Amino acid sequence: MEWIVLLGIILIAVLAMRLIRRIGPGKYPYQLNERLFSPAERSFYGVLTQAVKNEAIVFGKVRVADILSPSRGLSRSRWQTAFNRISSKHFDFVVCSPDTLSILAVVELDDKSHARATRVERDRFIDSVCEAAGVPLHRFKAAKMYNVGEVRAVLFPPAKEDIDQALPTPEGEGLPSNSADGLLCPKCSSVLVTKVATRGKHKGAEFLGCSAYPKCKYYRAKDTPE
Repeated sequence: MEWIVLLGIILIAVLAMRLIRRIGPGKYPYQLNERLFSPAERSFYGVLTQAVKNEAIVFGKVRVADILSPSRGLSRSRWQTAFNRISSKHFDFVVCSPDTLSILAVVELDDKSHARATRVERDRFIDSVCEAAGVPLHRFKAAKMYNVGEVRAVLFPPAKEDIDQALPTPEGEGLPSNSADGLLCPKCSSVLVTKVATRGKHKGAEFLGCSAYPKCKYYRAKDTPE
């Protein structure tokens, strides 16, 4: 009699083990990730929040499909194909209006992994869809330290009135002393100078402008390549 009971216990144990293997440790086999951002992303998130001040709100890890959608008028199959290409991708950061939460820009933080062929292809695709949709996309290289003013200058480029106020008029003044390390204007080959917007919502943002202003009105954010 005892061996029958023992056999029953063994049989129940075997069945239980098989059931556990089939369904996993729980009904829903998920676990909590330790953090939303990688250390590099968390560091840059702090820089972004300082750069936008109270003029925008920064969200992280937002699906591309939450920001962009396939164009109207596509056939059902083409719409689904276009959606599938963005459904599993996300933006590192999204900068939104604090009042309406409308999209102001998206931001990608590029580390060494972006040099891989698969990431290069992915980045080109993201660049193309953002350009097609008219969404400003800013890329920053991952670094140990960032200049908040330079990041702000990229996110909020100075308006024309800020440039008019900040850039010198060269007539009778000679070249300004704050030349930007010998950088030349790509339009007229005059010396580029470092200036700071002195008023408006871009106050404090550094940018490079042509010393031949107002004859040449070229300008760009300080850390943007030519």
